[in-house]
Parts: sequence; C-alpha cells; structure tokens
Amino acid sequence: MYALPSPGQGLKTGWHHSGQETDPDRQGAAEARVIERMSSWVRERFPAAVPEHHHAESCLYTNTDDERFILERHGPIVVGSACSGHGFKFAPLIGERLARLALGS
Repeated sequence: MYALPSPGQGLKTGWHHSGQETDPDRQGAAEARVIERMSSWVRERFPAAVPEHHHAESCLYTNTDDERFILERHGPIVVGSACSGHGFKFAPLIGERLARLALGS
C-alpha cells in the first residue's frame, strides 16, 4: 500500500495487486473490501486524515512476470518499460539509466 498527496483532494492511496484480474477493454470497478482495507490503513497510519473515501477507481498497469523493469539495449535500440505498477516512483533513476543506455555507457 502507498499514499501520496492529491492536491485539493487529500491523499491518494493505492494497493498494489489488490483487485481481481480484469479485461483492459472494460472499465473495472473498485471492490468494497479493497476500499475498506485502505480506509483502515489510512486510519492506522495517518491519524489526522479523514479516512472516508470520496472517489475510488481501478487502475490498470502492465506487469512483467518478475515485476522488474525492462531497461535494455539491443544493438542501436534502447528498450525501456518501467512497468509493474511502481515505475513512477523510480522515474529519475529510470530516466538516468535509459539516458546512459542511449549514450552507449
């Protein structure tokens, strides 16, 4: 689970791999059990926050089998996929690695 500020709204929380597998061509629905568990988690860790949700949605993202990023060079081609649902947290490091790959170092 994680939380980060959502300006004008409070906290955005997420629970990695908490929902059911879904079809990416269909809008998924947030599950009541996930919402309740996340509200409990907010109550435990952020006592000053109001743990009642005002918006819930499913987030889709790609995953590799081992949840690692794909940051590789194949000849003149650099391949970068910071997937597995947590790539945004590593954006500066991923950008640096991809730049080094592109420069050949």
